[in-house]
Amino acid sequence: MLQTKLVSSLEKCFIDQTPADFAEVTRVRTYKNVTAAVQLLAYNPDESNDAVVWYTLQVDAPEGVEVKLRTVEGIPNYVPTPATPATAMERDSHFLRTTPGLYPDLLLPLQHHGTVVVVNQQLRTAYIEFTGDLPAGDHNVTIRLVKRNGEVAVEHVLALQVIDTCLPEQDSIVTMWFYADCLADYYDVEVWSEKHWAICERFARTAVKNGINMLMVPVFTPPLDTAVGQERTTTQLVDVTVTNGEYTFGFEKVDRWMDMLKSCGVKYYEIAHLFTQWGAYHAPKVMATVDGEYKRIFGWETEAAGEEYVTFLQAFLAAFTDHLTARGLHDEVYFHISDEPNSDHLAQYKINRSNVLKVLDGWKIMDALSHLEFYKEGLCEIPVVYSASIHQFMPEDIKERWVYYCCGPWVGYSNRFMCMHSARTRYMGTQMYAHGIKGFLHWGYNFFKSQFSDDENNPFLNANAAYWAGGGDANSVYPGAKGQPLESIRLVAFRQGLEDIRVMKLCEQYYGRDAVMAEIEKVVGKVTFDKCVDDTATMTALRDRMDDMIIKAIG
Repeated sequence: MLQTKLVSSLEKCFIDQTPADFAEVTRVRTYKNVTAAVQLLAYNPDESNDAVVWYTLQVDAPEGVEVKLRTVEGIPNYVPTPATPATAMERDSHFLRTTPGLYPDLLLPLQHHGTVVVVNQQLRTAYIEFTGDLPAGDHNVTIRLVKRNGEVAVEHVLALQVIDTCLPEQDSIVTMWFYADCLADYYDVEVWSEKHWAICERFARTAVKNGINMLMVPVFTPPLDTAVGQERTTTQLVDVTVTNGEYTFGFEKVDRWMDMLKSCGVKYYEIAHLFTQWGAYHAPKVMATVDGEYKRIFGWETEAAGEEYVTFLQAFLAAFTDHLTARGLHDEVYFHISDEPNSDHLAQYKINRSNVLKVLDGWKIMDALSHLEFYKEGLCEIPVVYSASIHQFMPEDIKERWVYYCCGPWVGYSNRFMCMHSARTRYMGTQMYAHGIKGFLHWGYNFFKSQFSDDENNPFLNANAAYWAGGGDANSVYPGAKGQPLESIRLVAFRQGLEDIRVMKLCEQYYGRDAVMAEIEKVVGKVTFDKCVDDTATMTALRDRMDDMIIKAIG
């Protein structure tokens, strides 16, 4: 007999589980301008029936509510937990699983004319979202599975409560690195062809929908995760011309890119790094038309502080910043020097910064780093700090605080690995609110490559960037058919964390920050970065506490 249950959108439901493993949900609560979600589980334990049954999923919602129906699909995860030689034995007791297998992650639009396919003794999950201009009040939503002959197999009634107010606009800045080359390579389209532009726009719109409001501008091909001596597919937007040793620059494609991002809702622009990763010793790949011939003029063979590159870079930055100023974009643009420098790179970073500061003085410069001396010595006013190191930076008077995680940390920390509960991914929002964090950065929005970008990786077949990264680290979206991005449940959970920040800030308007923090700590204790909420019940209780306070305040 078919077993079904409505459960929280935070649950990760593996195909070898049953509905009995999860708590039932009868109500979801949201705001007029925020998406709500629930999951429907379906399981047939009886081997005597048909092995595969197709059910039509039907949802009757109030007028004005848009319903989005998807299934949660498992992705092959060969390396569920991060593992390096130094940390291979470090495992968190709160991981959902540590064994290879299919991990629930991909949100796939309903197939087979809107059906959910139930395979005997396999748990199937439907993800149901309520969006649009939600009408305030208490509503009943009917969710049913219908057999092919029209018979209703099961029916559930969900209470949808829409609180009679809107959340304030997101003021957190969020970037996840956008790789235009990965889209061109995966879909086999020419870089900056009209097909490529259209695909990039769709992926940008999905990013913005999920709270990502800063995106990369590849003025030059980003020198990120590229093996020394190797190249990524060229995605340089700036047209460089060299005539008799003189540089001129064209910004037509840059303008089109930034205009496209703005039309999608992007508010901030992150300029690709001006020097190579992990040390800043070399120039990124730069292509130019030299006396009529298009060729590479800088790359791994180019010393970062060499006269030729410094001369070029200062000329470019002077022209580019003039162009940005003319467009009125000074406050929305952030520059990078180099990604993840450490103490050994301090001297080199200092030289590079000095060379670019001759032009970029007064512009925002940010970099992901973990070593306090870069801030102490005045080398990076906006340090984007690794979450495991951020406690060292908290005593400093940093005007714009940022945090990031990547291949770690994981023992006790929030991250977005498939093996982690969604509540843990979402909890980063609470941590950001509690510690006054303005911005968040992650390296992999759509990285569909192996380590060092040596080879292509199909994320539908391998969640680990070809066995390199912990499952879920390299991408938060999937490249669907015909250039359509598909979300992961990890991306949605992170967006919910950003919405939690907005709830807390709305609550703060009525009660003040101290009162809000006091209520948060009643539910979760002291908020630190090395301790996370790992379960649905606690995360739900925290949000309910904030919602109750707002309902009381608005009357």
